[in-house]
Amino acid sequence: MKKRWYDLDVTVSKAVSMLEKADETIQVRCAEYVIAQLKDIDFDIPMSLEDQYNYILRRWYDKNIKVSHAMEYLKNCPVEIRKQLALDIIEYLRQVQND
Repeated sequence: MKKRWYDLDVTVSKAVSMLEKADETIQVRCAEYVIAQLKDIDFDIPMSLEDQYNYILRRWYDKNIKVSHAMEYLKNCPVEIRKQLALDIIEYLRQVQND
């Protein structure tokens, strides 16, 4: 069975799993954070975000364009940055759950 891109790292997998279960408003806040962190970093995204959003639309995160874009950024960013962002997402989601 082929692993999903975020299942290749346990930390990223945990962050994505927690994010998937979160309320959409929380997902959007996390997406805005990811986009803000990655907007000035130069890395390749194989397909334009708009094209990708219009093309796939079957994944849980494709329900919201901002969340979809953030997940594509996360998927394609450097591994070290992806892991740190995953830790940040986990911490944020834990804080929100405890409030």
